[in-house]
Amino acid sequence: MSERALSLGNQDNGVLDLRSFADQLLETTRVEYVDEGVLLVMTPPGFEHGMIVRSIVRVMAIAYHTALTSVDWVVRAGDFQWDLPDQSGRFYVPDVVVTLPEARDTAEQREGISLVVEVTSPKSPDTVLNDRRTKPVQYAKAGIPLYLLVDQERGTWTLHALADGWARYQVAAEGAYGEKIHLPEPFHFDLTTDDWPKYELR
Repeated sequence: MSERALSLGNQDNGVLDLRSFADQLLETTRVEYVDEGVLLVMTPPGFEHGMIVRSIVRVMAIAYHTALTSVDWVVRAGDFQWDLPDQSGRFYVPDVVVTLPEARDTAEQREGISLVVEVTSPKSPDTVLNDRRTKPVQYAKAGIPLYLLVDQERGTWTLHALADGWARYQVAAEGAYGEKIHLPEPFHFDLTTDDWPKYELR
């Protein structure tokens, strides 16, 4: 997803002030608080990005209704504010979050996250770097079991899973558009990628 960085510099209460400002912006604008003193203000996603996210959301819903899974997963697309586990006040807004349906509040929903998906935006090198390198480190530290990176520039996908006994990811599977993604435990079904449009630089 494209972005522009908004830096407010150092303030007396830098972290709290910037987080408060970000929370206000979220009422009308998609932002991420990714680093000290820096907000990323997101622009609307491109066509290909949007269609890939839609495809993933659709397959997750169909899986339950066709009995591929017994869990009626809650799927959030672009509207889940995920706080980093370091208590810094920083947060991401993942492209897709898949969480257990039993949650009674935001904290429980966060604890029930089983899969996070990020789709890169080639026009935005900063966010591509975040999706490829920075975000998986933070998601793994928080113990999220699976992280799916869809790399539009390369036309590939990479499924990361937590390494046994470690708060870090290892590559569980990777492939190209058109190849099925088998989601392991707790899902045990496939995501299809046949309808993912190839990114075209404009």
